[in-house]
Amino acid sequence: MVLANRKMSPTWLPSCFHKKHPGLQGKILCLPEAADMQRLKIIGNSGAARECYWLFQDMCAADASLKTRCRFHGFLSWRNYSGDLKKLQNMFLGDALDYSINDEDIFVIGIGNPNLREDVYVTMKSRGASFFTLCHPLADINPDSNVGEANIFQRNSTVFCDVSLGNANYLNGAVNLSHDATVGDYNFVGPFSLILGNCSVGSRNLLAARTTLLPGARIGDDNIIAPSSVIYKGCRNNCRLAGNPALTIGTV
Repeated sequence: MVLANRKMSPTWLPSCFHKKHPGLQGKILCLPEAADMQRLKIIGNSGAARECYWLFQDMCAADASLKTRCRFHGFLSWRNYSGDLKKLQNMFLGDALDYSINDEDIFVIGIGNPNLREDVYVTMKSRGASFFTLCHPLADINPDSNVGEANIFQRNSTVFCDVSLGNANYLNGAVNLSHDATVGDYNFVGPFSLILGNCSVGSRNLLAARTTLLPGARIGDDNIIAPSSVIYKGCRNNCRLAGNPALTIGTV
């Protein structure tokens, strides 16, 4: 698990984000105002990628300066996945592994699957890619939190004080990370999920919609939590949990 105070490469955020969350300046770095126009590409070509595209449009609508510094350039598949871009298919550019990265490129991981999020992040990072953090204008990130790069904060998600959040997580709408929670990397956290105070979540977990981790609960890596589950104490690694109280119903 990657925690606070890591050394991170620059990840760009719009100016409105830093005006709203000045404490994050220096935790998530911002490109200088004189930087060339950045070209944002979403890696992923299905439902999550389309959601990320429209999240970026909401960000542009809320911050006029973003449109002058960054423009959407298209979608890239991952390992030739066939995808489903529907009306956005005309913006498909090909596969990410065939794409030659330029200095102006910044990337979003528009994929929900935690293992694929890790694969994209690690592989593209090794090729020199820079990542963009998507943060909906109605999300709220406390300045006393510590967050990594390449995360996605969908509408109405909240990160409270003294939270440690790693890299390349996907918070998919109205997710609440409460005080002193620790969350690793590459997790997918479904809508209306609650990770309450002093909880610990590892990496590559899939928390389905309305999952609740009660204060102090701990889960390891590579777990799948069923919708509306309530975690009282937690689990280690590679577990399937369901129910209230959540019980292990299998392995991953």
